[in-house]
Amino acid sequence: FGTISEISGDDGGSGGGSKGSDVVQRDLERFMQMLPDALDMIDIESRVKSKTPYVICALQEAARLNNLFAVMRKSMDELQLGLEGALNMSAEMEALSAGIASNSVPALWMSQVSTRIQEVYSLSAWYADILKREEQLKNWTKGDLSLPTSVWLPGLFNPKAFITAVMQTYARTNKLPLDVMKFMTDVTTKVDPSQIPEAPSEGAYVHGLCIEGARWDKASGSLRDSIPGELHTPMPVIWVKPVTADKFTLKSFYACPVYTNMQRANVYSPMVSTFTLRTKEAPHKWVLGSVALLLQDDLSA
Repeated sequence: FGTISEISGDDGGSGGGSKGSDVVQRDLERFMQMLPDALDMIDIESRVKSKTPYVICALQEAARLNNLFAVMRKSMDELQLGLEGALNMSAEMEALSAGIASNSVPALWMSQVSTRIQEVYSLSAWYADILKREEQLKNWTKGDLSLPTSVWLPGLFNPKAFITAVMQTYARTNKLPLDVMKFMTDVTTKVDPSQIPEAPSEGAYVHGLCIEGARWDKASGSLRDSIPGELHTPMPVIWVKPVTADKFTLKSFYACPVYTNMQRANVYSPMVSTFTLRTKEAPHKWVLGSVALLLQDDLSA
């Protein structure tokens, strides 16, 4: 469908070229107005008292976001000049214009997020996602950059690094080598992260994931078969709990893979992690059912 849209455009063959000029101009101006200012890294780093693993993760995420914003702002400024006739239209400007016209994420912008993930969101949904990332990071980097009560995991450029930071923090606190560390996940009863009063004393709360191929039953606190017609269901807040290797167990747990989106391919949707989900049935049932957690709910975009 994306290829058809790129070839045919969205103007229904009107021949007026309005989508290539007036409508693109309008949407471009809207995107430019919505784009936030870059995070002030000098101010943020001046408030850092100790570069803990969580603080380093927040700084890296903020730097990635600033790089993305810089590329977006520069490319939109250039396209604005191109549409006004002040600059010759380059290939990148044409690609951005085509992306806006077809409501698809331009490759230049997506490359700043990941070179491995094939975006499944429309441009408007992706833009809203980026703005939500900025909101989370702006709140995270306030004050002394303390860990948020619950982290919106899909809003991180590198969620793997955050999971590693959970284990690093525990290892440092308990003076343990990192190679003896693992983690398990417990699903809480809280659906809304605002219901969580504070961050856990050990580990971290994460939210924003959905499950495909099964559902989470709050009453039993375990995996259950999907309800017909519900392909994806949101997961409650999840506690990522660091443990040493000798305390790690998969008894009564399903080792559930976590992917970026429904494509589940190592090239286009790399596996992010493996979460332990409690099950009262044999884990192989969920393996055969290809049950997985997703960071992006493609069907809601």
